[in-house]
Amino acid sequence: MLLMAEKTSYSRYKDNFVATEHYPQVIPKKRTNCVICKYEIDANDESIFSHFNCNVRAFQKETFKVWRCPKCKTIHSLDIVDIAPYYEKYPIADGVLTWEMRLCYGKLSRQLIKHGFSKANSILDYGCANGLFIEYLQQKGFSKCYGYDPYADKDGFGDDAILDAAPFDYILLQDVIEHVEEPTELLSKLNGLLAPGGYILIGTPNAANIDLTKPNISDFYNPVHVPYHFHIYTPQALKYLGNSQNWQAVEFCDRAYHDTPWMGVNTRAWNQYQKLCDGSLDTIHEPIELRKALTSYKMIFYVLFGYWLSYHTEMSMMFRKPNNIDNAEKVL
Repeated sequence: MLLMAEKTSYSRYKDNFVATEHYPQVIPKKRTNCVICKYEIDANDESIFSHFNCNVRAFQKETFKVWRCPKCKTIHSLDIVDIAPYYEKYPIADGVLTWEMRLCYGKLSRQLIKHGFSKANSILDYGCANGLFIEYLQQKGFSKCYGYDPYADKDGFGDDAILDAAPFDYILLQDVIEHVEEPTELLSKLNGLLAPGGYILIGTPNAANIDLTKPNISDFYNPVHVPYHFHIYTPQALKYLGNSQNWQAVEFCDRAYHDTPWMGVNTRAWNQYQKLCDGSLDTIHEPIELRKALTSYKMIFYVLFGYWLSYHTEMSMMFRKPNNIDNAEKVL
């Protein structure tokens, strides 16, 4: 059965997301077809589903079904819900450049610099929310930085005129693609904004390393993140999506930009702290309970060694768009 709904894409606010663009579309009530290989499941076959609770405090008692495509291993959230109410109580904190965020953004910027990003280049952070990464780059002397978020104020990062600066030499798409119903449409739009020979860095959860048999472990229910994540891709699926735009994958990283070797700034430590509290994502955005953290041997262990014990449930892939010379060589 089909229904009329609004198609929604999402933008990043630190590691949080808000609905961005709305336009009418006919979509099914359930995601029974894989967006990568088009494999179709039987929604009545309960044996293929895993059940995950929402990791946002206000909705922790709500359970959702997810399934893994048996062909391409992409993970999908089955039920299509009215997502807007879930974002009304999403734990979004006022973003500031803390020392932890600077460490994380330093790692992110080095990924770009490794592929030629310099102060002479332009960059678009698509889904920038309040523009923390742009602020970080500007403080480092990068002046051609643009942040765009369709959901932001129209007199700020939500101003469509920002995109008039295209084409951009580099585009960052961090923690966005898993929130989009039709990834190819989003990437096609970004392809039109990317300069020939330019680079696009996509960061997203890694379906290949998510264990759907352990829905009560935060290391896995955080990247699944129902009902906010619609589709979670494997490295092969993400490469396929990039190749569909005629982009060349030039680097793969099996960690998130916020998973660093710096003491305490790693995913396992954050997930362990979540377990010590109420298990919700909200705890990450609230003042830390030092007594609770410092009296846990496991917490101290992961603060020190968590980076080297990563489950690698997130990834990033750098793509390069062919330039005119590349296309000419193909013709010859």
